[in-house]
Parts: sequence; C-alpha cells; structure tokens
Amino acid sequence: MKQDKRFKTTPKDKALHRIKIIQGHLSAIEEMINNDKYCVDIVHQSRAVQKALKQLDLLLIENHLKTCVVHQIHNHEETRTTEELLKLFEYK
Repeated sequence: MKQDKRFKTTPKDKALHRIKIIQGHLSAIEEMINNDKYCVDIVHQSRAVQKALKQLDLLLIENHLKTCVVHQIHNHEETRTTEELLKLFEYK
C-alpha cells in the first residue's frame, strides 16, 4: 500500500515539515518588513516563528529520548546521556 505523502509519520518527516512552516513564517516576516507593514503584525509573525521553533525542539528532544537515550543507556553510557540532558535544561 502506497503511503499518502500528506501524512507525516516519521520524526524526520515531522521535523522537516515544521522547518517548512518556519521558513514560511520567516519569508512572511521578510516581506512584511520590506513592505513597511505594521510593527505589531510583524511581531505576531515573529512569535509564530518562536512557537514553531519550540515545537521543533520538543519533537527533536522526544525523538532523542525515545532512540538515542535508550541506546546509550543500554550501552552503559549513562554519564554521557545525563550530561547531554542536563545541557538541554540549561537552554532558556
């Protein structure tokens, strides 16, 4: 059975889809600035980019936890895993 391309199923597909959304928002911001649009409207678009980036981060972290972290723990790399995760929590 052929998979419908409209439905993103893998984490990679989902991440790439989110990047396309972010690129669209960024293009809109660039166009708005070039066209001297209302500043508040530009800020709204910028916040949409920030929200989309946070969603991308969460998707990537979730995939990392389900794959890489599990693999590292099975390979007795708990120190590496812990250090990586602690670095993620340092981001604000």
